[in-house]
Amino acid sequence: MLKKIPHSGLSACVYTTSAPTRTLISLSIIGVLSAYGVQAWAQENAEPDAVVSAARATQAVTDALPSTTVITRTDIELAPVNDIVTLLQRQVGINVRQSGAHGAMTGISIRGGDAQHTLILVDGVPLNNLSAGSASLEQIPLALVERIEIVRGNVSALYGSQATGGLIQIFTRKTVTGNTADLTVGVGSEGQRQFSAQLSMGNNQVQWTAGVAHEQVKAISAQKGALVNPDVDGYRNNSGNIGVRITPNDTTEFGARFFQTNGRNDDDSVYGPVDGIEYNKNRTQNLTLYANHQWSSQLSSALNLSQVSDRYDYTSIAYGVSDTSRYETKNQQISLQNQWNSHFGTWNFGASHLHQTLDSTIGFLTKSRNTDSAWLGYQYEQNRHHLQLNGRFDRLSDLNSKNFLTGAINYGYDITPTWRVLAGYSNGFVAPSFNQLYYPPYCYGGYCYDSSNPNLKTEKANYAQLGVQWAQAHYGARVTYFDTRYRDKIANDANYIPQNIGRARAKGVEAHAWYGLNGWNVDAGVTYQEVRDRDTHALLIRQPRWTSNLSLGKTWHRWQGQIDWQTRSNMGDSPSYGGHAAGYGVFNARVNYQLSKDVKLGLTVGNLFNRDYEPLAGYNAMPRNFLFSVNYKPSW
Repeated sequence: MLKKIPHSGLSACVYTTSAPTRTLISLSIIGVLSAYGVQAWAQENAEPDAVVSAARATQAVTDALPSTTVITRTDIELAPVNDIVTLLQRQVGINVRQSGAHGAMTGISIRGGDAQHTLILVDGVPLNNLSAGSASLEQIPLALVERIEIVRGNVSALYGSQATGGLIQIFTRKTVTGNTADLTVGVGSEGQRQFSAQLSMGNNQVQWTAGVAHEQVKAISAQKGALVNPDVDGYRNNSGNIGVRITPNDTTEFGARFFQTNGRNDDDSVYGPVDGIEYNKNRTQNLTLYANHQWSSQLSSALNLSQVSDRYDYTSIAYGVSDTSRYETKNQQISLQNQWNSHFGTWNFGASHLHQTLDSTIGFLTKSRNTDSAWLGYQYEQNRHHLQLNGRFDRLSDLNSKNFLTGAINYGYDITPTWRVLAGYSNGFVAPSFNQLYYPPYCYGGYCYDSSNPNLKTEKANYAQLGVQWAQAHYGARVTYFDTRYRDKIANDANYIPQNIGRARAKGVEAHAWYGLNGWNVDAGVTYQEVRDRDTHALLIRQPRWTSNLSLGKTWHRWQGQIDWQTRSNMGDSPSYGGHAAGYGVFNARVNYQLSKDVKLGLTVGNLFNRDYEPLAGYNAMPRNFLFSVNYKPSW
C-alpha cells in the first residue's frame, strides 16, 4: 500500500507492506543556495515519526541511516521536565554541560564532541554565535517548541562547520487548519512560575499561530564554595512567537515565522568579592520569510530569507562599580533550493550564503564572517540496499585556510525485514570561534597579555560508525560503534591561550531501545565513550565515560504517568574548580490527569530523591522541586 506523508511541495512517500517495518523511498533535498531551509518546510506537515534532518529529506525515523531521535509535541507534554536542557539531557548520547540551574549557560556534547561541535538549528536556521561558537539553547522555552530532531555523529557534509559531533534542530509551533488554543498555567516550589498561551487558526488557504510564554525560578546559588556569593540566584524569561502560512493552491505556499525570547539569569563568580553581583541577559530572535513551489511531481523549489540575532549581556557589580560586556551575533542567510526525484534515485545539490556579524563592547580584531557553501547529495534505495552520499564545499572569509571540502557515505543493508546493518564514514571541520581567534589582549597593571590566537588552524575530523538495528512497527533497538578522530583540536594552554594541541579521539558504543504499545512508552539508552588526547593518551575534561537514560511511561484511562532516570559517570573538569566532577543519578517524575476533554492537570517532580550533585565542577543543580500545572486546550 502506498501511503503519502503529508507535505507541501516536498515529495516523499512511504511504502508499507505486511511486514512490520517500512521501507522509505525518501527523497532528499536538492537545494540551490541553501543549507537549511527545506527542513522547516517539510516539518510543517510531517508525521509524528518522520524526520527531516538526517538526510535533509522527509523519512521515517527508523529509516534514517545516521542515528536519529525525534521528540514530538506529545513527548514534550508527557516528559517530567520543565525546560529544554533537561529534556535533551534525557536523550541517548548527549552530555549536558550547564553552569547552574534553569537558564544558566549550557553546552551540549554529542558522542564525545565539545559544545562547539554541536550545530543548533531553529526552524532550519543556525543559532550558533560567532563569539563562542555555541548557542543560547537554554533560552528557548518548551512552550514555543513543536518538535526536536537530534542527529548523532558527524553531519558536516550536510551542514558544514560545527556539526562534527552532531545536530539538534528545533522547530517552533506550527500552523494548523482549524481553530485551537493551548493555555497552560504552572506554579511550583523553588519560586517556579510558568504561563503560556498559543492560539492557532486557519483554513485550507491561510493559517496562522501566535503565542506568548513566561517562566521564572529562584532556587539555588549558581556556584558553591567560600569564594562566591551564597545568595539565591534566579532566572526569568519572556518570549513570543508568530507564524503565518498561505497556500493559494496545491503547489504553492509562502509565509513567515518569528520568535523572540528575553531572559535574565543571576550568576556567581570566584574571581570577584563574595558580595559581588553578577547576571546575564540574553535576547534570541529569529525572523524567516519563505516561499515554496512544486513545479511537477519530480521538481520542487524553496526560497528562504532569514535572520537570527543572539545577544548576550554580562553585568558585574563589585566594589560599587558596575560593568557590562555585550556580545551580539547576527546570522543573515539567503537560500533557494530545489528537489528533483529521478528514476535512479534522488539527487540533491545546492549552495548557500551566510553573513555573520559580531557587535560587542569588546574590541574584537575582526567583526564579521561570510560563509559560501555548495553541496551535492544522492540517495538510492533498492530492495535491501540503502545508500546515502553527500559532498559539500564551504568557503569561510576570515580564516587563513578558507576552503573546506567534506564528504559522507552511509549504507544500510536489510538482512531481514526487521534486521539492518549500517556503516558510515565522513569527514568534517569546525571553524575557530572569534573568542579563540580575535579576542583583544587583556591589559592589567600596565602590561598586556594575549588571550586569543589568530594563527589557529581549523579543527578537522574523520568519523566512522558501524551499527545494527532491529525495528518492528512499535518497538526496536539499535547498537552503534562510533569513532571520531580530530586533528588540530583547539584547547587552552597553561596561560589560557587557545592552541592547536594536535590529535584527539572520541570512540565508544551507544545502545538505544524503544517500545510504544498498549499504553506503555519506554525509551532506554546507554553510551560508553573514551575521549583522549591521541598523543598523551590523557582523558579530556568534561567527557564522562558513561551516560545512560531510562524513561518509563504508562497511559491508562484518564491518567498518564512517566518516570525518568539519568546517570553520568565521573569526569575530569577545570583545575580552577577542583579538576573533578562526581558522577550522579537523578530521577524525575510526572503525572497527568485528563479532567475533561479540554482540561488536563499535571504534577512534575524534579530530582525526586533530592540528590545533591554538580552538573559541572563547582556548580549547583536544582534540588527536589514540584510544579503543578493546568492545561486548557479547546478546539472549535
